[in-house]
Amino acid sequence: MQKRGVGRPRDGDPAETRRGILLAAEESFATSGFVGATTRQVAARAGVNVATLHYHFGNKEKLYRAVLDATAMGDVPISGKGKAPAERLSSVVETLWDFGAAHPSLARLSLLHRLAGPASAAEVPEDSRAALLTRTLADMDVKTPFPPREAARVILAFLDSALVASQSEQGLDDARPSAAAAASRAGVVAAALRVSGLA
Repeated sequence: MQKRGVGRPRDGDPAETRRGILLAAEESFATSGFVGATTRQVAARAGVNVATLHYHFGNKEKLYRAVLDATAMGDVPISGKGKAPAERLSSVVETLWDFGAAHPSLARLSLLHRLAGPASAAEVPEDSRAALLTRTLADMDVKTPFPPREAARVILAFLDSALVASQSEQGLDDARPSAAAAASRAGVVAAALRVSGLA
């Protein structure tokens, strides 16, 4: 008789179970942050027991890191090549806005991580949005008031805050852009140009 590990699923697709846990954890962490979400809540949302969650991810911090990796490392469409610096940066920020609007939990996760993520998760790799912004700012032939990486962090903080406010106003399930969301998007672009010294 083969001995099973604690929490190891008896049947079903392990990859599907893992995806379900990640989705439930993303929702929980985006709603409550690292501190407020519990593995018990995540397991209940995913329809598994806590032992199964621990079998797949080890502990809450490893699960949190997996969620950050999965949401922050998504492919961001590249835009803004070959234009004047202000147009290029505006195009990249607009693309990041659209990407954030299509991935509603990303902005909340990013803000909550900055505010109250676990200290040991600080080494989570830079997300693809920050990398794109940093590259765009570094490739511009203008002197910016801040180093590109710092300017990218500030721009992302504006972007994420405006996205969360916009989503709260129109509801996470409503994909239709509102006039307020369009104004917020334009405001983030203006802020990005100011932070980069292009306005």
